[in-house]
Amino acid sequence: MAQYVLATRAVGRHYLDPELRDRMAELYVDLRDVLYASDTVIGRRERRVLRFAELVLQSEWKLADLSGAGRSLDVLSVLSGPRGKRYQPYANVRLLNQILGTRHRSSDASIEHHCRQVLRFLLRSWLEYERRSAAGTESWGWQRPPSAGEMDERLERLSALSRETAAWPATPPAHDSPPARWDGYVGTAGHGDILEYLVNLPQTQHHEENAFLRVIHLTEVTTSGILARTLSARTWLEQGRLREAGRCLQRAARLAQLQLDIMRVLRRTMSVENFLGFRKETGDASAVQMTSSQALNIHLLGVHPNKVEALESVPENAFLLFHLNDRFQPLRSLLQDVPQGTEDGAAVLSAARDLDEALYAWRRLHLGLAHRYLPKEAPGSGGTSGAPYLSGFYQDRLFDPSGCLFPHPVPVSAPSLDGQHVRARSVFSPLN
Repeated sequence: MAQYVLATRAVGRHYLDPELRDRMAELYVDLRDVLYASDTVIGRRERRVLRFAELVLQSEWKLADLSGAGRSLDVLSVLSGPRGKRYQPYANVRLLNQILGTRHRSSDASIEHHCRQVLRFLLRSWLEYERRSAAGTESWGWQRPPSAGEMDERLERLSALSRETAAWPATPPAHDSPPARWDGYVGTAGHGDILEYLVNLPQTQHHEENAFLRVIHLTEVTTSGILARTLSARTWLEQGRLREAGRCLQRAARLAQLQLDIMRVLRRTMSVENFLGFRKETGDASAVQMTSSQALNIHLLGVHPNKVEALESVPENAFLLFHLNDRFQPLRSLLQDVPQGTEDGAAVLSAARDLDEALYAWRRLHLGLAHRYLPKEAPGSGGTSGAPYLSGFYQDRLFDPSGCLFPHPVPVSAPSLDGQHVRARSVFSPLN
């Protein structure tokens, strides 16, 4: 394991020895067969280690090159099979979600607690990485670093974010070097090592791909926390518990503001040239494939008409179209019945406005990034039209500029999913 991490940092994930990557993909298939065979007898500790190894190895299987060049038929048969979209393995999202506890039907408070732990760790890790890079003592990601001015501003912004989260709960620290064995990463004590060594594995040695992945991970974590609190707020509103709903929305709004500040680091300190330098290696990985973000938008606003086709085209996200039914009420609909003349009702609407404003600012910034970084004729990641796709729904929000609630849009007809494999699970389990 230590050799894998060090080799990846030395050359970039895309440039690892092909035989090593093929072997890891084969190991994933072997592990999957063992773990889910009906006659397998494994102790609890061993199962945890093997389950963790499966999460790590699956990304190599999903990213495997299927061109067939120089490979035997046996290897190609092992590497074959439906993989889904590239975003999840590219960003190692399943490992991140394991630490957040999203697949354990955890409470909103538990998920937010883990989100705060991980956010504190990741922000500090990124800051220390950039400090070493600026001092010339970091060899990882040495190609095409930001300019001196960009680096100075990045360090200033990351320092401010690190101070803002300094009092949040802490994750166990990472070791000075990656653990050599699988079991070194298992359990709560291994969370720091997972975050430091296994989650962020860029395809290249470009410094800014490293930064790009860090923004992806921080956005994933904040989105999970916002989603957890939004789901809880919806439940409280359905039960008429306004005070509790308001508290959930307040906590979601604070995470949304942090998410916006994190995205501003990228916008202010990453040049177009440096972004385009590594974009090709990301393949078709796209935020469109980010399940937690799509789920959050649906629970806030409902299914947007302009997103139906994109959701339908991503097997991991197609289950979200089941929210196109008369029984589902997004937060937008529930807020219509909140009494504005009461203290608790006013608190709910105020917190919802804060959340809506921060998320709207983030979408505007995201659209601006698409215009800035992508040539006009270039398609967006994941097969969308890029900026034109984002501009189709970025203004969909809870409140208008005067602070009045927007009505629920005209319901969208659900597309036919006959013949398609759709994973219909509880709201957090599809993340894994």
